[in-house]
Amino acid sequence: MLNLGKMLVAAVTGAASECSRPLRGPYAGYIPNIVVRTHLNQRAWFYDDLIWRRIFLIHCIESANPESLSAVETMAGVQRLLGERLGRDVFIYSITADPANDTPRRLRGLAERYSARDGWLFLTGEDSALEHLRGRLFTYNGGHNCSTMLVRYGNEAVGVWGGVPVSCGPEEIAQRIAWVTPGESPAGPPKRGGPPLLAEQPEQEDE
Repeated sequence: MLNLGKMLVAAVTGAASECSRPLRGPYAGYIPNIVVRTHLNQRAWFYDDLIWRRIFLIHCIESANPESLSAVETMAGVQRLLGERLGRDVFIYSITADPANDTPRRLRGLAERYSARDGWLFLTGEDSALEHLRGRLFTYNGGHNCSTMLVRYGNEAVGVWGGVPVSCGPEEIAQRIAWVTPGESPAGPPKRGGPPLLAEQPEQEDE
């Protein structure tokens, strides 16, 4: 069984030793900096352009899967709740798990169908690269893939990530943004449940 915490420590330690490319954020050595293409047919580096220094929500979709479209509808509800913060303070990334069929043109149609505003991007890319990305973000407990059931949220400027089931609905998903935004008070007390955080950090011993 793979230990995600040890994998992260090894990745960060190895990357930190390379002076030619210093880490840009807490998880820069762990999150694959793959090339993705948006529904607007624009290329971007996933980590450098979309994650670093941002607060975000990430989930996976398949345009041909009705259950997946239900998740997109949920994110459309999150978009309404975020209001003007979307595209300014918070970003939504819907990543296809079916790049062979979900071309930028098809994703653009999906974005139009759900009235996606600036700040909500539908992403595709090379199949192997996207699979690697899903493995890092949505696989845990020895290989269980929860990419169709989970929304990852985080603030990479401070290295805080979490996960919430997409079935929780727009209100609870939007509330999680307050948990990773400095200076904001969540509407309710933080709750932990479901999948673990992005990586388990080793406990610090008292001096």
